[in-house]
Amino acid sequence: YVGNISVFSDMENQLRQGHNVVLMSNHQTEADPAVIALSLERSNPWISENIVYVAGDRVLTDPLCKPFSMGRNLLCVYSKKHMNDFPELIEMKRRANTRSLKEMALLLRGGSHIIWIAPSGGRDRPDPLTGEWHPVCSLPC
Repeated sequence: YVGNISVFSDMENQLRQGHNVVLMSNHQTEADPAVIALSLERSNPWISENIVYVAGDRVLTDPLCKPFSMGRNLLCVYSKKHMNDFPELIEMKRRANTRSLKEMALLLRGGSHIIWIAPSGGRDRPDPLTGEWHPVCSLPC
C-alpha cells in the first residue's frame, strides 16, 4: 500500500517541469529501494524507473544486500563511521565519496531528477537510555 499517492503524482509533475525532488527518510530494510520502485511502478512508473538512491557501500559488497540493489540507480557513499576501518582503503573511500557527490551535483544541475537519501545510513534505533528515537548521520556530512 502506498499512502498519499497524490504526493507522488505532484512530484512527477514537478520533475516533468524540470524541478528536482530530494527525498530524505531513513530506511527500515535493505530492500527499501526495491520496495519503493515496485510499489510505484503502476501509479508512477517514471519515478519508479528514474529514482536515484544514495546508498552505503554495503549495497555493493554485502551478499545479502546486493540483490536488492541490482537494477537500481545508485550513488554509493562510504560511511564516515567506517571510513577508518581499513587504513589502506581510506583514500579510495574518500575519492569514491567525492565522485558520488560530484555525480549528484551534476544530476541536480541538469534538473528533473529525484534522489532518495537515507541520512542515518540505516534503520533508526531508540536511545537505550531514553527510549527516544534519534537518527545519526553517517553519510559524509
